[in-house]
Amino acid sequence: MKKFNKRDGRDSRGSDRDYGRFGRRGFKEKFRVICDTCGKSCEVPFKPTGSKPVQCSDCFRKGGGARSADRSAELEKINAKLDRILELLGK
Repeated sequence: MKKFNKRDGRDSRGSDRDYGRFGRRGFKEKFRVICDTCGKSCEVPFKPTGSKPVQCSDCFRKGGGARSADRSAELEKINAKLDRILELLGK
């Protein structure tokens, strides 16, 4: 009986695997954009629509930019509402 070697580059159906830059679903198209946070030119694996800010990988990792500012503003509003609710419940 032949031993199955998982490292031979074939899956259980015998087809060749496609790894690396191409992934399992084929070639990932990259789109050239300018980071909305730092202004650096970069490539992203999706087609930007303009409805959301686009960030380079460095800014995305840092969590900075427009997204974190929006979250901070939303959290401030939620905290103010919760404080008001607690105040009303306390009386």
